[in-house]
Amino acid sequence: MATCGTCGQEHIAFETCPFCGASSAPQEPDERGPSGRGRGESANVPAWEDPEAAFPGNLLQTWRRSVLESGAFFADLPFDRAVARPILYYLIIGIVGAGLLLTWGTILSASSSGFMGQLYELLDPSGVSVVPGPMRSILLLVNFFLTPFLAVFYLVLWSMLLHLFILILARQAGPLRATVRAVCYASGPGLFGVVPFVGGLLAYVWVAVLTVIGLREAHGMSTGKALAVFLLAATIAVSLLAFTVILIITRGTAGP
Repeated sequence: MATCGTCGQEHIAFETCPFCGASSAPQEPDERGPSGRGRGESANVPAWEDPEAAFPGNLLQTWRRSVLESGAFFADLPFDRAVARPILYYLIIGIVGAGLLLTWGTILSASSSGFMGQLYELLDPSGVSVVPGPMRSILLLVNFFLTPFLAVFYLVLWSMLLHLFILILARQAGPLRATVRAVCYASGPGLFGVVPFVGGLLAYVWVAVLTVIGLREAHGMSTGKALAVFLLAATIAVSLLAFTVILIITRGTAGP
């Protein structure tokens, strides 16, 4: 005997209930989650976007997963959500990095006459070690306070440049917010920029790797296409920067 789930009457196990006509076949679970992902795809948001997760634990957990478990993190990341929280995460990473740089530069520039000062000039990640002593801390302080504004400017331009090539190369490109979310959560390794000797290079390479992974997952691209998007966008960005520097130098040496 079987019990109808609609009318509650017991009957022989027919495909349809003889009392109300409702189907007695077991219902297949919905293959799509609340975020629109298919079966087997997680709809879990990162801890940083979980309203029940407390600060700073949610920040640290998101940083750890995005940096050290990047494949699983970005595969699990819902890219159709709002970008406010990811942008806040991106800004916090940038401000913390600038704060560490300010502390590092201030401590080492205070010993500019000794070994620590020579070490600072060798490892200076800010490029201001050639500036006379008192001005170094001022420039680092200015850099710290300008970080949020420069970070937002960089995020807007870099995301739009990446998305331009995504629209060209991706078969079915997602929205711009998906690109922004990928760029924001790929920024975690930027904190390594203050590590002596190899910090800057390590940070750039690591961020690049995470960006490629994030773009791949955000837009359903192959790793090769995501890498091509990154390289094309980076080439344009570096070319524009080089052109601007050359133009400034040319104007400066031309004289009145």
